[in-house]
Amino acid sequence: MVRLDNNAQIGPFRVQRFIKEGLHNDSYVVTDAAGRRCFLKLFNPEAVPAAWYVEGEVEEIVNSRRVNDRNVISYVGDGTVTVQGRTYPYLVMQFFQGALLSEYLNEGRRFSSSEARAVAVAVLSGLVYLRRDAGLNHNDITPRNILLEETPEGLSPKIIDLGHAHGDVTMGEPPFPMADLNLLYTAPEALTGTFTSRSDAFSVAALLYTLISGQAPWNCSMDERDPFPERRDRMRDARRREPVWPAAMHSVDRVLQNVVLAGLRLDPAGRPDPARMLEMLSDGQSDSRHQTAGDGRRMAPSQSDGLKATTDGTELKKSLQRNASRGGFADVAGMENLKKMLTERVIWVLRDKEKARKYRLLPPNGMLLYGPPGCGKTYFAEKFAEESHFNYMVVNGSDLGSTYIHGTQGKIAALFQEAAAKAPTVLCFDEFDSFVPARGSEAARHRPEEVNEFLSQLNNCAQRGIFVIGTTNRMDMIDPAVLRKGRLDLQIEVPAPEKETRRQMFMHHLKGRPLADGIDFDRLAALTEGYASSDIAFIANEAALVAALADETIAQHHLEDSIRCNPSSLGRKKERTPIGYRFDGSSEEYKTRG
Repeated sequence: MVRLDNNAQIGPFRVQRFIKEGLHNDSYVVTDAAGRRCFLKLFNPEAVPAAWYVEGEVEEIVNSRRVNDRNVISYVGDGTVTVQGRTYPYLVMQFFQGALLSEYLNEGRRFSSSEARAVAVAVLSGLVYLRRDAGLNHNDITPRNILLEETPEGLSPKIIDLGHAHGDVTMGEPPFPMADLNLLYTAPEALTGTFTSRSDAFSVAALLYTLISGQAPWNCSMDERDPFPERRDRMRDARRREPVWPAAMHSVDRVLQNVVLAGLRLDPAGRPDPARMLEMLSDGQSDSRHQTAGDGRRMAPSQSDGLKATTDGTELKKSLQRNASRGGFADVAGMENLKKMLTERVIWVLRDKEKARKYRLLPPNGMLLYGPPGCGKTYFAEKFAEESHFNYMVVNGSDLGSTYIHGTQGKIAALFQEAAAKAPTVLCFDEFDSFVPARGSEAARHRPEEVNEFLSQLNNCAQRGIFVIGTTNRMDMIDPAVLRKGRLDLQIEVPAPEKETRRQMFMHHLKGRPLADGIDFDRLAALTEGYASSDIAFIANEAALVAALADETIAQHHLEDSIRCNPSSLGRKKERTPIGYRFDGSSEEYKTRG
């Protein structure tokens, strides 16, 4: 590629010196018109892959224009330069006085807990910004892409190099080369071309581990000059073993240990995203009560750990308590057919054990509530538990994650064991498709044993006093074996609320607030056809906020204005038929897949 001479003029920038040659671009130090130093990338059009272009421009240049955050290297300018009759695009970014994190590590520098935390917080903050404001994941967080800027207050970490930045990649074909990735910090799913914000979280956890211990987790012999498929396979083999947990990791506080453990989970569904990792670190920073684990004990969750050692260091048990004192189905607006069906088909069998014994009746093992997001599936599950007077526990994907082979299996078994000990118990698995993805799918590739463990535990769990409820927006992604009789017996659709339910929801959400006379609930219900339950709650709250700021009672126009400004989150307006359960072939009032 052409080498720019020192003092060459590139638009308003003057070349000071050459830095390095890359696969697709060369790097230079330049100065702007005011004499301030900047960093310039000169792209080689012949080497840049076609997939890197967005509407005729290099994607890194397009992405860089959108970035303005103190934790990420910032855009200065871009353009094209013609040299020897050929045109080259260039990108100019801020230049910082400092050194790469990799340089500190290569010199043998070890970071204290507070230093490592500060680096992680800055990097995570930058990642949260990139995701929230630019819709990007970085996809290449490594020590060589973190620069420590020298400031009067000390060293300030900055994320650099947006060459791999992109939105979620889920089809296994990223629009950027993978051959130059440092696989020691690359998430397991990214090795096969799937990149999400949780992949960045894995890289940050690996970075934290390296800062503290001086070595990468799952370290393996690897030469970056080797072909990518060979390096990828070696990395996969290394991660079949437990990562080394050196003494240095025992010397840091439990918050940092738990953040590393949670971030290094091989299964992305059980891994926190950067925003959640940042919350974990921030919560730990404000809490001086965390103890140092200096006794040499292994902090990683294992099969024997059961419900302990979750992402925030607390137990997963979540206070299994009875809910009889709360409202149950009385708190659910509308959905009368569904409530009637469950009362007659399930709840009385659970409550009246003597009669059930007399008729040798067994309640269903559980049910799957499926339908569009925001329509109250998890809320309904909680109210079902209150109505049945059962203990209730809601479980999210991150609660059962583990960095260790078979660790999640042990947690699943321990969870059902605990529920049986506290029977009768309703176990609600939110986003159930993340727990039991269809075997053979990409989502289940790393976890067939976990799905098998779930199938085993679901078998006839009603006999142990457990009623399982799964909620999902993606029923098609669930393993079909979960849905057979004897496991989740009932599959019930919870659609967008129909008109009468929407009317009752408005009445429920506006109850107890200062209302003007003449609120037309029928009209509000008519205007919100196709809206989700969560949409209606938001509309009522926003109208109340506008009225409060104006020091007025909530009037019809406040509510209608809120509706106009907030279209349905479901992106459709279609009335749905109430769904319930068909008891016999003669009734069309109740329908379900069960």
